[in-house]
Amino acid sequence: MSTVRDNAGRFARDVKIAVISIALTSIAWLLAYALLDPYRPPEPDYDPSVGDAPLPTFGDASDAAGTQDRAGGGEQAVPRSDDARRDSPAQVRLAIPVAGVRADMLTDTFRDARAGGKRVHDAIDIMAPAGTPVLAAEDGVVEKLFRSDEGGETIYIRTPDEGEIHYYAHLRRYAPQLREGARIRRGDRLGTVGSTGNADPSAPHLHFAVMRMEPGEEWFEGSAINPYPLLTGRR
Repeated sequence: MSTVRDNAGRFARDVKIAVISIALTSIAWLLAYALLDPYRPPEPDYDPSVGDAPLPTFGDASDAAGTQDRAGGGEQAVPRSDDARRDSPAQVRLAIPVAGVRADMLTDTFRDARAGGKRVHDAIDIMAPAGTPVLAAEDGVVEKLFRSDEGGETIYIRTPDEGEIHYYAHLRRYAPQLREGARIRRGDRLGTVGSTGNADPSAPHLHFAVMRMEPGEEWFEGSAINPYPLLTGRR
């Protein structure tokens, strides 16, 4: 009887060791895949805790005070992207509109085929985790806040010279104070990255388009131009 108990004890111990070994091996493989996965895109360098933080109050387009520095008058300074400044190369004139994304992280998807070649992509997609702050690429006035089946939560901002409209799509949510007619400063937070509309929920991103406007054209008109060189200086 003692021999039977000893054999049973050794068998149970061997089974326990085997189970632990299998579990440790599985964990090691999972960690290796997470670290070495070549298909994982680089993540933006930003603080996720600020993704859904309260956003600044925007001035009306008719309010002259809206053009003044918001850090003055006792108001809190408007959070800015590190890229929210004018760069020296003439062709780089827009701030990258997603917090923490650098120029070398962008991919030129303008005019890529979509819907099996039935249409082209008149914008670039800027990949980022859901909730990443979306920033104004340039000064302007919010002309339209619009929800569509394709673009989801969208923003149309007309530049001060009225020569362009900048289109932001698939946002998860708008800044709470954002409204049509609001005056926007370069680098202001407009909302957060999402996957609303027809975007893939597993690949949240900002769909960013630049439309060249002719006099009298409405917010939904205009001719698409490639934003990539305007953001990166590369063609």
